[in-house]
Amino acid sequence: MARKKTPKVRVNVKASLSRRLREIRQELFGEHGGPELARRLNLPARTWYNYETGVTVPAEVLLGFIDQTGANPVWLLGGEGPKYRRGHEDAVLSELSPIDLIRRGLEKLEQEPNDVVVVAPENLPGDVMSEFVAVGLVAMNELSKKPIETCQADGYVMAYRQWLPHPSETVGVRLEDDSMTPILPPGSVVAIDRSFTDPAHLHGRLVAACPDGAPMIRWLDVSGRHIILRPSHSGREYPLIPVEYGEATKNVIVGQVVWSWSRFAGE
Repeated sequence: MARKKTPKVRVNVKASLSRRLREIRQELFGEHGGPELARRLNLPARTWYNYETGVTVPAEVLLGFIDQTGANPVWLLGGEGPKYRRGHEDAVLSELSPIDLIRRGLEKLEQEPNDVVVVAPENLPGDVMSEFVAVGLVAMNELSKKPIETCQADGYVMAYRQWLPHPSETVGVRLEDDSMTPILPPGSVVAIDRSFTDPAHLHGRLVAACPDGAPMIRWLDVSGRHIILRPSHSGREYPLIPVEYGEATKNVIVGQVVWSWSRFAGE
């Protein structure tokens, strides 16, 4: 008995969806950002790339993609309307407690990944609920110091505890250059888990590194006897940086970027 053919209309819809998924991924995460998006969706990178080529996307993956990117579901499915959602007007916040303000900001952050909630040290609530973690925000040059003085934090990024594998080992920094544009434009904040420093387990991941004492955020590639620190767009200003693989590389890697809050151009 011959297999039923997939209707042509259905094939066209799947192809259009996969094209739009790829378009948004390239805009927000860059040409080589598939592995980072897959990590955020708890998927193998190959699985995500299959979705971009037309494999049926499960509903839970599609919902996760919308949550991570702020994509407009109507545009994704039919190509109509704006590509990205716009947040609703916030309610009056003056009467909210610090905890309620944090929760409101985090709820908005989940809807619009381009926002970041930073609390000054003097305004940090004394009794932060167990669902939150206050990640110390330090200057980029602090990454070259061992240990990193989180007690000198300029502020705190409030994050849900479930976002961070090792909260006590996590520190935040704000990017100052455009080496990781478009995935992390200048002004973006990243959370760095300092318990992940083994290059063998960080291939294809975003890391914080200090080659020759110069702190930076880069993609990490393992290639033969070297690790390569790669910006989102390489060139004379931001070259690829090879480091010979070995014990010395463990001192180069500060940690893995486990979460990010991005400020996208045009806002």
